[in-house]
Amino acid sequence: MRILCCCFGGEAEGEGRGAANENTSLLHQKVVEPPLSRGGTGSDAHVTSVRFSKRVRKQEAESPSHGHKVQVFRVQVPHLDEMYSDAARLLTELQEEHQKLVEGLKRFKALFGCDEAKRLSACLVEINNRKSGTTFHLMFSSAHSFSLCPEGDVSTPEVRQAVAEVASLNQALKEIISRSPRLQLSLQRIVGEKEADRERVEKEHGNWADRQRALLNFDKNLGVFETGLSRVGEVSSQAEEVLKDVKVAVDG
Repeated sequence: MRILCCCFGGEAEGEGRGAANENTSLLHQKVVEPPLSRGGTGSDAHVTSVRFSKRVRKQEAESPSHGHKVQVFRVQVPHLDEMYSDAARLLTELQEEHQKLVEGLKRFKALFGCDEAKRLSACLVEINNRKSGTTFHLMFSSAHSFSLCPEGDVSTPEVRQAVAEVASLNQALKEIISRSPRLQLSLQRIVGEKEADRERVEKEHGNWADRQRALLNFDKNLGVFETGLSRVGEVSSQAEEVLKDVKVAVDG
C-alpha cells in the first residue's frame, strides 16, 4: 500500500511569509487621492475647490471596486500618512491570503464533487466512503502546519492536485494567523486615537480649502480602517474555524 504524505512550507511556527469569503472578501475599497489646492506641492497645486473632493467621492461610490488593493487618501501629515499606508498594505495582504484560503477550499471540494457548504472534514469522510482506491488523511507537523496524506493509488493527477490544494490553503491559513495580531493592533491604534489625530490634521493646514480636503480624506480613511478592524476579526475567526475543522478530521 503506497502512502504519499507531502508537507509544504518550512516556516517556523507562528511565522509566515509576511510575518511583519468564505462569503465575502475582506475589503473592496478603491479610493483616489484628490490633489491639494494652493499650499500643496507639485501637481497638487492646480485644484482649488473642495467640491472636487466631493465629486470624486460620489463617483467612487458609484463605481465598482476592482481587485483587492486597499488604498487610502493622504492627509499631508507625514507620520499619519505613513501609518495609513502601512495599514492599507497589511489589509491588502491579509485580504489576499483570505482569498487564497477560500478559493483553495472551494477548489478542493470541487475536485471531488463535494458540496461547497460542507466542511473539509465532512468532505474527506465523503471521499473516503466512496472506496475509490485512494483514501485521504490530514496530518499535522506543527500547531498550524498540516498536509494531506493519500493512501493507496497516489499516482493520479487528481490526487496530486488535492495534495497541492491543501498545501496552498494551509499556507494561506498560516499567513492569516501570523498577520492578524499585528494588523489588529495597528487598526486599534488608528481607531482609538482618531480624535487626537483629527486635531493634528486640522492644525497642520493653514489654508482653509486644504484643511477641509485633508479632513475629508481623514474621515474616509477612518471609515476604511473601522470596517477593516471588524473584518480582520472575522477573517481571523474563519481561519481558526478551518484549523479546528482540520483537527476534527485528524482526530476522527
